[in-house]
Amino acid sequence: MNPTDDEHAGLDPAAAATIAEALPVAALPAAARARLRARVLERAAGIHVVRADEGRWIEVLPGIRIKRLRAEPGNSRETTLWRLAAGSEIPAHDHDDDEECLVLEGSIEQDGIRYVSGDYLHARKGSLHRPLRAPAGALLLIRSRAVSAYLGAV
Repeated sequence: MNPTDDEHAGLDPAAAATIAEALPVAALPAAARARLRARVLERAAGIHVVRADEGRWIEVLPGIRIKRLRAEPGNSRETTLWRLAAGSEIPAHDHDDDEECLVLEGSIEQDGIRYVSGDYLHARKGSLHRPLRAPAGALLLIRSRAVSAYLGAV
């Protein structure tokens, strides 16, 4: 009998079982086991979660760091957190698409108007965003076109 290509594609099931039984099982610390369990349950439920202590902050401008929470495949939009250090500034820029901004902490100023925690700003496609300052620092939730479209390869 000639073996088929499928028979060479993987291990013989009996050999795989023997190997699996011989491998030691590493014990996970309780905290790691709980995190793993939570992630599996979240994914099974169709819920995407980024915990406060997870993700990667990237400095995109002096004093300004972002953390991607969600990227939408196919349409280059994303949801990000922006951490603005005291005295930092987002330079003027055009909007090629709508942008939504919710001030979560601190405050920002634009054109002499102060926006505080809970304030929502919507910049429509085609609008000019004048320089935006954070005199005492701020945390923003922004849903917009991918940041890399504005700032290069971020």
